[in-house]
Amino acid sequence: MWTLIGQIARRAKGIRGWTRLVVAFLLGALMSLGFAPFHFFPVFLIGFSGVLLLLRGVDRGRSAFALGWWFGWGHFIAGLYWIASAFLVEPEKFAWMVPFPLLGLPAVLAVFPALSVWVAWRLSRHGSWRMLLLAAVWTLLEVVRGQLLTGFPWNLVGYGFGFADAAMQSAAWVGVFGLSFLTVLVGSAPALLMADRRAWRIPGAVALLFALVIGAGAMRLPSQEQISADNGGPMVRIVQANVPQREKWRPDRIEPNFARHLAMSIPAEGEPKPDIIIWPETSATFLINEHQGARQRMAIVAGQLDAVMLTGAPRVERSAAGDRFFNSGVAINAGAEIVATADKRHLVPFGEYLPFRQVLSRIGLEKLAQGRGDFSAGAGDGLLKLPGLPNAKVLICYEVIFDDEAASDGERPGWLLSLTNDAWFGELTGPDQHFAMARFRAVEQALPMVRAAGTGISAVVDPYGQVRMQLDLGASGVVSGNLPAPAQTSLFSIAGSWPTVAICFLVLLFGFVATATGHRR
Repeated sequence: MWTLIGQIARRAKGIRGWTRLVVAFLLGALMSLGFAPFHFFPVFLIGFSGVLLLLRGVDRGRSAFALGWWFGWGHFIAGLYWIASAFLVEPEKFAWMVPFPLLGLPAVLAVFPALSVWVAWRLSRHGSWRMLLLAAVWTLLEVVRGQLLTGFPWNLVGYGFGFADAAMQSAAWVGVFGLSFLTVLVGSAPALLMADRRAWRIPGAVALLFALVIGAGAMRLPSQEQISADNGGPMVRIVQANVPQREKWRPDRIEPNFARHLAMSIPAEGEPKPDIIIWPETSATFLINEHQGARQRMAIVAGQLDAVMLTGAPRVERSAAGDRFFNSGVAINAGAEIVATADKRHLVPFGEYLPFRQVLSRIGLEKLAQGRGDFSAGAGDGLLKLPGLPNAKVLICYEVIFDDEAASDGERPGWLLSLTNDAWFGELTGPDQHFAMARFRAVEQALPMVRAAGTGISAVVDPYGQVRMQLDLGASGVVSGNLPAPAQTSLFSIAGSWPTVAICFLVLLFGFVATATGHRR
């Protein structure tokens, strides 16, 4: 067996030219199977180890960069292909743009893996130090990717730990970026053994660390008795009407869709009465603060059930300086009054606003979301203070993929509320990935999360990321249950990603110093 493994390692080192780049592309694409809905963690071992074995045959910096770029291009094409489906909702307007999200965006994002592989090659010769450098630089650049040009931290490799509830728990201590560092370490370790079977100590230590992480996570999970006892929280009712994106904003469908949400909000005989009824992002497809008649109809339901109605909806603030539109979560009481509002703060470029509008609009570009003009970013801390209920931190649409958006700026909320509309992406892998990332936010903040998604996946998630109840993608119905209690404050909610960033930066700094002083390892 070891002879066969050694032959594979030697052949990988000897691959040259376009063949090497194609193999790297395929390895990157394969790694997309490590994310939801597949959660096949071993692909990270194949992907990262494969790249390190290919890197052993590289003798020039530009070849190392190209290797990493093709690896990243395959990874992001396979992981993000579903974005292109949003441009086919109105194909007559946007279909011509499909190559940009399908191939162009992955080409830009591939620069981050390219830099990671190049730095690992430049600052190390081979072996365990190259593995450590790759993990550190990859993680640091994931942090940068989450911030640069408004940020896009989608499919961070740390989300590969979503394959089991126990594996996710370390996010409460080190966050998803810490798990990214560990994922690259674990994924790279087999390359050391394949290159030299005598070098078992480092891979053995990494394997032991991986086992300890899973074991510690299993110990953190609550017992079944604790879960059964956690049933005294407020009763929530999530409406998932499953309205296709093509029909959502059609003038002739606005009233039927609104009436459908109202009807689904009322429990059948024998069902528990909710304390709060939650509709997903932009379930109300009109300016909610200027539509008194719609609020009165919602208030009737709220009064019948003695509950609060909460919907995602656009709203407007009018002034002499001009109108400002917001993508909001709005709570309405039995008096048809808006009692709480949280506006989306982190907007989607090209989706909710058009960057460089004055220039790009001249060549025919427009934002994907319906509405007049661009949305404005909300102010405040995103905290929704609801009467008779714990305060909620509201995360609208892809705000939930940012770990810092879920963090509390001051007072700790009682729960996280994710309002989203994934109808743009049908039943492809994007909505599953989005839901998996939302579960990590619950673990990191040690807070329960209620997720309302127009076409799914709607769910109630406990502070350990465990799904208490859910409605699947593409289904129509309701999710009804008690809001779980928060867990004890997590280490990550206090320290954030800074410890991970500091460790990665020190590794990188050591690599620079060692190279500068002629001690390249």
